[in-house]
Amino acid sequence: MKKFLVLISCFLATLFVSGQSLPDQSDPDTNQMHLNEILNKWHRDAAAGNHAAYMGAMGGNGVFIGTDPTEYWTTAEFSSWSKPFFEKKRTWNFRAISRNIFIGDDGTVAWFDELLETQMGICRGSGVLQKRDGTWKIEQYVLSASIPNDIMKQVTAMKSGNDSSLILKGIFDKYGMTGTILIFDPLSGRSFGYNPARWDSGYLPASTFKIPNTLIGMETGVIKPNHVFKWKGEERRLPQWKQDLKLRDAFQVSCVPCYQEVARKIGPARMKSSLEKINYPGMDVRPENIDRFWLEGNSRITPRQQVDFLKRLFEENLPLKSSVMKEMKSIMMQETTPEYALSGKTGWAIRNGNNYGWFVGWIEAKGKVYFIATLVEPKSQDKVDDFALARKTVTMEVLKYLGILE
Repeated sequence: MKKFLVLISCFLATLFVSGQSLPDQSDPDTNQMHLNEILNKWHRDAAAGNHAAYMGAMGGNGVFIGTDPTEYWTTAEFSSWSKPFFEKKRTWNFRAISRNIFIGDDGTVAWFDELLETQMGICRGSGVLQKRDGTWKIEQYVLSASIPNDIMKQVTAMKSGNDSSLILKGIFDKYGMTGTILIFDPLSGRSFGYNPARWDSGYLPASTFKIPNTLIGMETGVIKPNHVFKWKGEERRLPQWKQDLKLRDAFQVSCVPCYQEVARKIGPARMKSSLEKINYPGMDVRPENIDRFWLEGNSRITPRQQVDFLKRLFEENLPLKSSVMKEMKSIMMQETTPEYALSGKTGWAIRNGNNYGWFVGWIEAKGKVYFIATLVEPKSQDKVDDFALARKTVTMEVLKYLGILE
């Protein structure tokens, strides 16, 4: 918060010029002197905590662009935010070290740049003023930190994490989503991605549970790799489920009734013991919920736990038959191109009326493998039209941005 207030201090000290009329003078030097005094007064108004004069100098459609890439304010937005600080006299006193002012040929537009002595060290400001009804108002101000060239590499390295996080957030925003993505590189042992605060939060696994469900079903002999789920004509929610489905196809189209049948045949006792055996945590398995515990109720798994389980499956380091794990990996294969091979599973859950969805799996590219757990939630629960595609699309765009894919 302190860092943010210092940044705002730079903003306020360089945003709003008290609206002042510029006399009709033909001498360019006189005009520049007048504008220069307007800017100096603006800084003095900040130091004095004169909110009305400070904010009143901004044009009605004015904007300020701060040093942080997220900072873009309108006059009204900043006025509301800043008023409590003015009232508490928690303001600032900035001094212009140098300033250049230029006035357009018609005398109604001026632009300037200045170096400022601030609590953040030297800052650079630039802005545009426009003369309306004989009064000058600031229409735009841009504040930037001044970074010497000889330390630019260090600064760039220090802020690279923030820069990356902002870009990844933009990918989620592009599709109207919030959420997180965890990517694990086993060679370096490093986890990276977006919004790590959610990597250890638990969520219903939804249809990503079809991975352990398939493994346990094959290991116990409930299903075999050539198993066919027979459709008996009963109503099913999706048209692609209304047919006989081979195991691989049932997995790929995420046939919920098919996998409910598998869970019932495995049974609660065998399901619980098998989940403990393969260390798939957080499942609330009881006789009364054996065919829906992964879809509703108290079962929870975190993105980090998803990735840990996927890594052990990929490395065939689960206490299961090697043939079962190999078959599971084959079933999970989604895309194979000359550049990469993608394996995984989507999931979609609704909890307390809120939709959220998974894409979990791994990608093999450039001679390496990365394990992935993506969780997305629509920003507006009334707009879920693109939600199903966004789970995988967001994942692929993040992988491209990070250079894992071309």
